[in-house]
Amino acid sequence: MTEVIANDVRLHVQRLTPKGGAATDAPVVVMVHGMVMDNMSSFYFALGTWLADAGCDVICYDLRGHGRSERTAAGYQLADSLADLTGLLDVLGVDRPVHVVGNSYGATMALAYGLESSDRVASLTLIEPPFLIEGLGEEMARSLSEILVAMSDEEVAGWIEDGAGRVAGRALRSARRLIGETTIATDMLATPPFSRDALAALPVPVLAVYGENSDIIGQAEGLAALVPDCTLVILAHHTHMVLREATAFLRVLLGWWLLDRDAPQPEFHPPTERRFETPEWVTQMVPPPNLARPEIAQKLST
Repeated sequence: MTEVIANDVRLHVQRLTPKGGAATDAPVVVMVHGMVMDNMSSFYFALGTWLADAGCDVICYDLRGHGRSERTAAGYQLADSLADLTGLLDVLGVDRPVHVVGNSYGATMALAYGLESSDRVASLTLIEPPFLIEGLGEEMARSLSEILVAMSDEEVAGWIEDGAGRVAGRALRSARRLIGETTIATDMLATPPFSRDALAALPVPVLAVYGENSDIIGQAEGLAALVPDCTLVILAHHTHMVLREATAFLRVLLGWWLLDRDAPQPEFHPPTERRFETPEWVTQMVPPPNLARPEIAQKLST
């Protein structure tokens, strides 16, 4: 395990390189995971090791308050997350543009980083990014309210007890502490919406991936329409959890995007039926906003 101090926060980071080390011109790929019920492990095992074996220099890290990184009492606004990432790249001595791959909230953060620090970004891969021109902070708060509902639900507790095991239980306990002991709820409410003008001027290429059955699929076309250089991929029969559901294809897609974009874009062959049973709240943490309980959302905003 490697820990660094970036932006005055202790961050857990793992750097994955090909056997024998990365070539001097190897793509540097930074992976940004989702919020509250997620950490670097979702990327590390799904895509990180595979991309390193393919020749990339991969950086995985736990966002502040998540995984093995420091859980500060405050500092969970989007601007804090962006400053943490800049600090991390500085500490690691990364002095050339990086390819940022984000999932769920991490994808929203990646898009914001591309807008704020485009000189440090070579490309963006956005997997299921919550993306709104108006009301983005409210959607983040609704997501957290749904997590609070899930964590107190007897069905969720039973699911963990019956088979999810120690990993899910540890993630649940960590999420409870993060929400209960920090300002993350109010900080998420303060997430600023994206600017149409800024998105229309984004100078880096974007690969956006959504599941056809995702609860935020309605945001996909708007993102693709605004960003000048955006490749939109919609995966049939998949949900918000495409990182888990379509790992094999994402590996192929990212290999093309990062290493061989002159070749034809890989074709997706959807599954013939949907067989995904893992509760969505367990992994990628953007629950359906229309299911959030109003009284809890109200509590988060006060």
